[in-house]
Amino acid sequence: MLSLGKIGAAPDAGRYYVRQVASGAEDYYAGVGEAPGEWTGSGSEDLGLRGQVPEDGVTRLLAAQHPATGKQLRTELKPGSVAGFDLCFKAPKSVGLVFGIAEEDVSAQVRDGHEAAVREALGYLEREACIVRRGKGGAVQLRGRGFVAAAFRHRTSRAGDPLLHTHVVVANQAQGPDGRWTALFGRAIYAHAKTAGYVYQAALREELSDRLGVRWQPVRSGTADIEGVSRSAVEAFSRRRAEILATMDERGEHTARAAQVAALDTRRTKPHDVDHRSLREEWRERARACGIRERDIPALLHREPAPLLTPADIESEIRRLLGPEGLTAQASSFDRRDVVRAFAEHARAGAASQDVERRAELLLARPEIAGLDDGRWTTHELLETEKRLLDAASRTTDRCDAASPAETTERAIRDRPTLSDEQVDAVRQITSGPGSVQVLRAPAGTGKTFALDAARDAWEQAGVPVLGCALSARAACELRDQAALPTTTIARLRLALDGSARLQPGSVLIVDEAGMVGTRDLAALTDAALQANGRIVLVGDDRQLPEIDAGGAFRALAEQGPTSELHEVRRQSEPWDRDALAQLRNGKVEDFVRAYLEHDRVVLAPTAPGARDALVQDWWTDREEHGGSSLMLANRRSDVADLNARARQHLRAAGQLGPDALTTEDRAFAVGDRVITTHNDRRLGVHNGQAGQLERADRTGVLIRLDDHSELKLPAHYAHEVEFPRFGGQ
Repeated sequence: MLSLGKIGAAPDAGRYYVRQVASGAEDYYAGVGEAPGEWTGSGSEDLGLRGQVPEDGVTRLLAAQHPATGKQLRTELKPGSVAGFDLCFKAPKSVGLVFGIAEEDVSAQVRDGHEAAVREALGYLEREACIVRRGKGGAVQLRGRGFVAAAFRHRTSRAGDPLLHTHVVVANQAQGPDGRWTALFGRAIYAHAKTAGYVYQAALREELSDRLGVRWQPVRSGTADIEGVSRSAVEAFSRRRAEILATMDERGEHTARAAQVAALDTRRTKPHDVDHRSLREEWRERARACGIRERDIPALLHREPAPLLTPADIESEIRRLLGPEGLTAQASSFDRRDVVRAFAEHARAGAASQDVERRAELLLARPEIAGLDDGRWTTHELLETEKRLLDAASRTTDRCDAASPAETTERAIRDRPTLSDEQVDAVRQITSGPGSVQVLRAPAGTGKTFALDAARDAWEQAGVPVLGCALSARAACELRDQAALPTTTIARLRLALDGSARLQPGSVLIVDEAGMVGTRDLAALTDAALQANGRIVLVGDDRQLPEIDAGGAFRALAEQGPTSELHEVRRQSEPWDRDALAQLRNGKVEDFVRAYLEHDRVVLAPTAPGARDALVQDWWTDREEHGGSSLMLANRRSDVADLNARARQHLRAAGQLGPDALTTEDRAFAVGDRVITTHNDRRLGVHNGQAGQLERADRTGVLIRLDDHSELKLPAHYAHEVEFPRFGGQ
């Protein structure tokens, strides 16, 4: 794809690129004609820069000077300012592998295709992101005439794997419409970098499809590997990535920025005495170990070409992108970059940037889309859905058969003397208030489930049927267990409603965690409730997790009303703890962390494995010495697996875990293990998220004692899908 970094201004700003890049010290093939850089970008052409980059060219370029004459192009740069940008275009690993072990003529075609794709992507960036800054603080932005840039192609990673990539060093200066040189508007480059990466990958696929007749695996996140190159081979030639991931794992880091830091920290000097033939033979030998021989490469080439996209294919894709499963499936709006990326990804056999952008313009000219004030678009279908939902909520005089008489509501309230005043107000509003659409805004820990239990009691006393639903089966089960009402998942309910099922006349539908539910689902559920002359109660927090699908409707409904709100956090007993969580909910993460540090609630460790070891030890101490049931939570599956393995070691050493009786591909089951089901199976009567302890396990299946004291028998084939054990997330 495309990675992007800034180059800081300093007296030696150009030395790295002169010494390491331009001179070829980054490349095993130094001295064989591949290392010298080439001028690129239309700004370079305007300055008369063509061909190879001279030794002092980059030094002058990054000092805001004319690379050939040394003339100062704009104000001399101050130390610490941005001298330029490093754009690194990387071919997929499978492309690098073919490039590395194929015969010279094939390698040359791969190289030339890669260079053509880099030019395509750089052209896109020039059209969209070559913008100069003017005025105080760069408040004015004008179209620039083009980048002044130098491209340096390399063929290996620092770990010695074939990695075809090109560094494009773009100077932080360009001419404006008046011919004056000023700094670039860097935000535009960053804003379009991801899309430029998609454009590069699509252009590369087209180039290699045309030049070599390769076919491609499915495109994921804009990139695809060559069909016929196995995943194991790709991983075997990803030693540099493995080094970076190991360093990140040691530190417990997972972000793109952390990956950049780890790459720098693990960077090592390459040997430069490896000749071209020796390196290629080493790659071929490693490839043979993965089942790929150089004589297998022709079988990857000159295949039956993938069918070209016809106008009908493009029209079909436009309709899909404008539909509920397209551009607005998980976002309420989109911009041109989103459309370009969508068409680049759709082109499995590749496409030139002009073709991708032309298809994007066809979509953006369609009458099905509507422009928004912020330069983005949405679809009329989604706007109409939102409008229908908000209109339904605003009609407070509509007939509704699901209201509870005041006396039954008050009876349910009296039966629960520990309800707070705001909980009482909420129960009265959602059971007896006017309108068919009710919103209960309730942050975590404010006692929403206790209030819903009282509301359920009032409705049932009035003979009103009640059904609850949530996005996940586990959340639905928790709502069922804590509020004593029948529940289902939203997906299952939508499926039934899309068929012949209907809600019971005059019933109440409770949607839990509604702040995470997409607009289309909320609208469909609201329509179903209104058709039944019933009531829908949307419960959630618009400041918690975002919607999985295109959303924002819950917040709009909460602001429009009628809305009940719970503010008092009842789960945390300490005032400072409640205040800290309020800061977290309001986005003040630093204040939240500071409070927990001040109250000695944060345990630090020098390494991620050390932190996991301390976490498991604290869990074990709480369990064995205090009889507690503390939870261990982790964000990544790899961390969960590590915590689980450590926890099992404690259990086995204490004699609380039997011998492994059932083994799957990557886990074992034993009596005493704590497990959680991870997918629904209606035939077995199992819901995702049910937790318990294994009472019996053998090769035929398992018997689980669930936390509600019921038993669940599962056959061995289901056990292969059970996440085990789940101390890390349970």
